[in-house]
Amino acid sequence: MATKKTTATKTTKTAAPAKKAAAAGGKEKSLNELVGALAETTGLSKAKAKEVLDAHAELLINELKANGSVQLAGIGKLKLGERAERQGRNPSTGEAITIKAAKTVKFSGGKRFKDSFQ
Repeated sequence: MATKKTTATKTTKTAAPAKKAAAAGGKEKSLNELVGALAETTGLSKAKAKEVLDAHAELLINELKANGSVQLAGIGKLKLGERAERQGRNPSTGEAITIKAAKTVKFSGGKRFKDSFQ
């Protein structure tokens, strides 16, 4: 008499909540993908496009350090902010911990930027 093999069904964990980018139908671009897209759009070489992105990032950082905010025409505004020290809990042990103060960068979209998503 032949015996049938039974396979156990695997239980899978549900995926973690998707990022907003995934909900919008895509994933976040890596630096290389951004460089490639910029190079394709502008006709620059990938090396030159990476140089432009790096220079732009450096300019934004320096401007934020110097003035505390940067206006990006047609896009929005980056503003330096601060997060105060606060109490939290270690999720593993439940122990109370102090989360130290931190500087943050806040973005508020401009009208053209906001309107393009509605």
